[in-house]
Amino acid sequence: MPGASPHPETAADRRSYRWPFWAAVIAVAVAVVFLVLPDLAGVPARLVEGCGKWIAAAGVLELLSAVGFVFLFKLVFAAPVSWRRSVPAALRALAASTILPAGGLIGPTMGAWSASTERPSLSALTRSTATFVILTNAPGAIVLAALGTLLWLGLPGDPHQIALTLLPAALASGLLIATWLAGRPSRRQTSPPHRGRFMRRLAKPVSDLSDGITEARELVTTGNWKLTGALAYYAFDSAVLWAAFHAYGHAPPVGVVAMGYLVGSLAGALPIPAGLGVVDGGLVGALVLYGAPVAPAAAAVLLYRGISLLLPLALGAVGWLSRPAANRQLSAHERRAGLVGLARAQRRVELELVTADAD
Repeated sequence: MPGASPHPETAADRRSYRWPFWAAVIAVAVAVVFLVLPDLAGVPARLVEGCGKWIAAAGVLELLSAVGFVFLFKLVFAAPVSWRRSVPAALRALAASTILPAGGLIGPTMGAWSASTERPSLSALTRSTATFVILTNAPGAIVLAALGTLLWLGLPGDPHQIALTLLPAALASGLLIATWLAGRPSRRQTSPPHRGRFMRRLAKPVSDLSDGITEARELVTTGNWKLTGALAYYAFDSAVLWAAFHAYGHAPPVGVVAMGYLVGSLAGALPIPAGLGVVDGGLVGALVLYGAPVAPAAAAVLLYRGISLLLPLALGAVGWLSRPAANRQLSAHERRAGLVGLARAQRRVELELVTADAD
C-alpha cells in the first residue's frame, strides 16, 4: 500500500523503545527522592563506613537465627528423620521462605517435601505448616503485646501514643488468645447431610488447619526443648537490625528497634518475592514513626536486609547442593539392601532344594 512502512514495527522494537524510557523514569524518581529527603543522601556513605565488627556480629546473629529455624523445622516437620537429612531440608526451607512470595507458607512445605523419601500427604503438610507458622510468629506477637503495653504505661520510654503502643499490643494479644482457644480439643460434630458441595470440600482444609493449631498448642504445653528454636529465630533476626544500627554509630532505644522491627515486618505478608521494596520501606517507615532518625534507620535497614537475605540464600544453596549426595547415599543403601535380600532369598531356595533332595 502507498505510504506504508516497508518494515512494520515489531514487538521487539517496541520493547527496545520502552526500556530506556523506564530506566529514565527510575533515575528521575531516585533523584527526586534524594532531593526531597536530603538526609538519605548520606546512606551510601554510611553503608561503606559501617563498623566491621558490628557488621560481623550481625552476620553471626543471623546465623544463630538460622539455627533456630533448623531446630523448629526438625521438631515440626522432621521428627522421625535423621539430623543428617533434616538439616539440609531445613536450610532449603529457610531459603525458600526468604525469597519466595508468601514464603512463610511455601518454604517450610517445600523443605518438608524434600526431607524424606516417603512424601507426606497434603493433609499432613497443611497441618504441620499451620503449626510451624503459629510457632514462628508467636514470640513476636508476645513481645509486641508486652512491649506495646509497657510503652503505653511509660516504662521503657517513648512513645506513649495509644495508636503506636496499646493498639498493636491489643491486636497481638487478641490474636494470641484466639489462637490458643482455637487449639483447645473439642468434640467433633457430625456434619449435616444437606451441606453444599463447596462446604464439604472446604471441611477438610479447615479441619487440617484446626489440627495444626491444636498441635501447636500441644507442643507448647509439653515444653519440648526444640521450641527454643522459635524464640531464637525471632530474637536473633531482630537483633541483626539492632547490630546494624550500632554499625553506623547511632542506636536508638531497644524498644524503638523492637517495635519498629515488629510493625515494619508486617509488610512481609504481601506476596512479593523476598519482600523487596515493601519490607524495606515498611521497616524504615516504622522505625522513623517510633522515633529513629531517617538516615541511620535507612542505612541500618539496608544492612539488615542484605544480611537477612544473603545468608539464608547461601545456606539454602548448601542445602540444595547436599541433596544429590544424600540421594546417592540413599540409592546406594537401597541397592545394598536389595542385594542382601536377593542373596537371602537365593540361600533360602537352595536350603529348600537340599531339604527336598534329602527327603
